[in-house]
Amino acid sequence: MGLLQRDAELASLWRQLTEVRSGAGRLIVVDGPAGIGKSSLLAATAAAAARAGMRTLRAAGSPLEQDAGWGVARQVFAALRGAEWDRLAVGAAALARRALDADEAEPVRGGDAMHAATHGLTWLAAGVAEQPPTLMVVDDVHWADPPSLRWLAGLGRQLADLPLAVLCAVRSGEPPSDADLLDELLATAPEPPVRPGPLGSDAVATVVSARLPAAEPAFATACHAATAGNPFLLGALINHIVAERVEPTDAVAATLRTFGPEQVARSVGRLLARLPAGAAALARAFAVLGRDAPLRHAGELAELSADEVIGLADRLCAAGLLDRDGDRWFLVHPLVAAALHAQLPAGELSRWHARTARLLHAERADPETVALHLLHTQPVRDAATVDTLREAAARAAVRGAPQSAVVFLQRALAEPPPTRADEAEVRSELALSLAAQVRPDAPALLATAVELATTAEQRSRIALSGARALGLVGRFVEAAQLCRVGLDRAAGIAPDRRVQLEAELIANSWLDASTVDAARQRLRQPAAPHDDPAWQVVTACASLFDGVPATETLARLAPALDSGAIDGTVVGTLAKFVLIDSGDLDTARAQCTALIEVARPQGWLVALTHGSFLRALADIRAGRIRDAEADARFAYEFKLPISPLPILMWTALPFVEALTQLDELDEAQRVLRTIGADGDLPPGLLATAHLLEARGRLSLARHQPGAAHADLCAAGDLWRAFGAAHPGLAAWRVDAAEALVALGDRAAARRLAQEHLELADRVRLPGARADGLRALARTPPAPVEHLQQAAALLDGSTERLEHTRVLVDLGAALRRGNQRVAARAPLRQALALADRGGMRLLARRARHELTAAGARPRRAAVTGSAALTSAEHRVATLAAQGCSNPEIAQRLYVTRRTVETHLTHVYAKLGVTTRADLTASLATDDRRP
Repeated sequence: MGLLQRDAELASLWRQLTEVRSGAGRLIVVDGPAGIGKSSLLAATAAAAARAGMRTLRAAGSPLEQDAGWGVARQVFAALRGAEWDRLAVGAAALARRALDADEAEPVRGGDAMHAATHGLTWLAAGVAEQPPTLMVVDDVHWADPPSLRWLAGLGRQLADLPLAVLCAVRSGEPPSDADLLDELLATAPEPPVRPGPLGSDAVATVVSARLPAAEPAFATACHAATAGNPFLLGALINHIVAERVEPTDAVAATLRTFGPEQVARSVGRLLARLPAGAAALARAFAVLGRDAPLRHAGELAELSADEVIGLADRLCAAGLLDRDGDRWFLVHPLVAAALHAQLPAGELSRWHARTARLLHAERADPETVALHLLHTQPVRDAATVDTLREAAARAAVRGAPQSAVVFLQRALAEPPPTRADEAEVRSELALSLAAQVRPDAPALLATAVELATTAEQRSRIALSGARALGLVGRFVEAAQLCRVGLDRAAGIAPDRRVQLEAELIANSWLDASTVDAARQRLRQPAAPHDDPAWQVVTACASLFDGVPATETLARLAPALDSGAIDGTVVGTLAKFVLIDSGDLDTARAQCTALIEVARPQGWLVALTHGSFLRALADIRAGRIRDAEADARFAYEFKLPISPLPILMWTALPFVEALTQLDELDEAQRVLRTIGADGDLPPGLLATAHLLEARGRLSLARHQPGAAHADLCAAGDLWRAFGAAHPGLAAWRVDAAEALVALGDRAAARRLAQEHLELADRVRLPGARADGLRALARTPPAPVEHLQQAAALLDGSTERLEHTRVLVDLGAALRRGNQRVAARAPLRQALALADRGGMRLLARRARHELTAAGARPRRAAVTGSAALTSAEHRVATLAAQGCSNPEIAQRLYVTRRTVETHLTHVYAKLGVTTRADLTASLATDDRRP
């Protein structure tokens, strides 16, 4: 019998699949209560899609596998792990191997592993859908594991660009494995869910008459009332009537009452009681093992011989409790599995799962599969259980499923671990998995782990790994405290470990005003050899803050840069800040680019974001604003949904600065408002000082000198608390002087400019001195002379943003001094630099001044490379370098359609039609003065 009363639902599903076949992918949702027929709709739709030539991939969530990292993703792609696999799992799609097979992935930080796997699965799905169009069916998606849900949600946002449909069934009213992720996924559907309704009385009568030809008229009506038209419950009721050998008469109809899940459970029990001995045990074994269990596993678990298993399985199928598809055996519905579980007391259910775990372990099953059953056992202080759960957690972390690792390790703690040292290790591993997800309970767990450690080696190792993890998610004070605890009772700590802890402590302490004095005090202690890379970085950082000559600071830093010992740590981040603030922009940019080029092909999005954020800071000073905006936007958009405010403040810093220089002032203000940084900022943080300066510069660009002055003075107070005497690090005085001039207080502005110059003379950096001269030029006398000195200092410098500012101010000063002809040369030079680097705020001012000087400046570009947006410029550059559209999409972590759209705009603005013309056009623009 076909599906009854489902024509409208099937038509809606097929209409949406037709859209997908034409290239417009989408998420399609079927929503309804248990037993309403969602799975039947999915099966019918999948069959129709296959007949139409679509590839179909299938998966289903289940209660047992909610904690199986990437369980649904692995089911989806299982059918491809054959002849097609080597063709599909290439390029970015090869990163999916991490999720699908932990043995193929090398260990990396949990966050990077998670994002690499997600990125790889998305590209694998895109490759699969290229030919032919593909339907991905996920039944019971509410039970999907969180990593798979996160991937599906991200994929859902990109489906419009792919010939791919994701068809999901959701049980209404069922608590999901992760409510937020499920909501995120369902929100990507372009249409409301298809909601199959209950069967009407005519459809119920058709089913009843087909199964029970002798049924009297009132009996079908009573069945409809008892089941409320729920198809599964109707079938279960009829099975119950048949098994009980009840005649379907009008008299019996009068006795029928509501038949729901509780009645299903009782009916299942009665059915099993009538079957031969061993049938009930076999059914329970299938319920415990979960979906698609091998028949031999169920037989062993039920303690049956091979001959008994086959016969009893057939009897269960005949009774309507079990079904099969080839070698796959499964209970007919989750409600049946739930009924079988409900028949087992908690202790008995625990014993079944414990036996299952032993059976699977004996067959060398994946530790994660074994651990799924251990999660449902009672703790008995078993060391082997703890070991298996830890091994499963380690594999889950390597796969990029830290949520699963957390669940396994929490269960290991409950066992509990056999020794104090073991408990310290489990707590440490759990805390690192939590930190990878930026969870707030990580610091307390790490502190406990360090206290539980039984040796100096264990204590210092846990403290160092924990501090590095906390520092990378913005928990700087807790990271420093963990290092202090790790250094307590220092006897027995290896010298190199002690140095690493000291350096990590100091690095994190530099980032908060409340701990910076303690960092300085520790630096005065001869705790480390001068050739340790981490120690070299923190001493260079101290030199930077103290305002010693930049050449000395860079000399202290240089040996650490190529050591590789500081990568992926707060210490490594500080090293790049020191390079930028000391004026070595080329080395800073090279270091960041090297990190990016390592991280990108591996899908290490955390490291890629980190390198992009830092490179953006260097590019802003270098006047490469379009490049900076692209890097900063990538970092900001990645961090926005997953990071706490202290990290978002750092991430927003180059984005706000770049948008300000791009003259996108409203968007810069929106960024601040989005992260909650448009009002009071957290006190005492180094990020607060930097962001107050950026906010002040934005206010100056918006002609709000009062707001700018307030923010810049607040930044100055905070910089004093940090003891920062470096004018490249703490440049607030220059911008505060501009605000004071606008407010009419030239004397105060002059004092700030002179303070800045005194500090600049100490560090001996041309950029810092030029900054001060530009600020001093705003206060009479001799503005032109000061600006000419500044321009000479910066001629040929990498500090092109400041050079362009100086040239604009010089041209304006000459024009105001009635030297209109002389004003034109620096203004034209400034305009050329600004257009080339995307410094639109300065370009707008340069055009205004050129016009006032009697020149006729070229208009703001609407064609040519200067008219390209940041994203268009980056895509065009990669295309000109010979990258294909898929390669560009993979490098930039965007869809291919996005690349195609950008290239369409690029071709129009440059007036070209081929990639050869594109390369020539960009090369010509780059050579133009």
